[in-house]
Amino acid sequence: MPARSERIYLCPREHGQPGWIMEFPAWWDSSAFIDKYGSFEKHGSRWFDTGNPGYLDYALLLTMGEAAAWDKQCRKAFAKDPRSQDIKIIEAMQQLEARLDESSWIIVESYEWESGLE
Repeated sequence: MPARSERIYLCPREHGQPGWIMEFPAWWDSSAFIDKYGSFEKHGSRWFDTGNPGYLDYALLLTMGEAAAWDKQCRKAFAKDPRSQDIKIIEAMQQLEARLDESSWIIVESYEWESGLE
């Protein structure tokens, strides 16, 4: 049975610079994200099928402004979570903040993978 996971792709603002791929940030509330941006099943016009023939993989394009506003909102809510003190999460937050400043578009990918739990 396939499981679902999400990751983000950050597209650089400056032509010729490398982009970045990161796991969906731990401080981004995935349930609230689906409530705000929908899902492929609910809001197909916002999401698009990536065309993977073996899995149901979808992507959503966010503007820099949308991604930055979402990140700010989620950081504020996440500050109450005990995980907010974890050094790895703090480093990931700093890294994403720096990369968002250098990005123009963010793609959120929701993809299936084989969990091995059948």
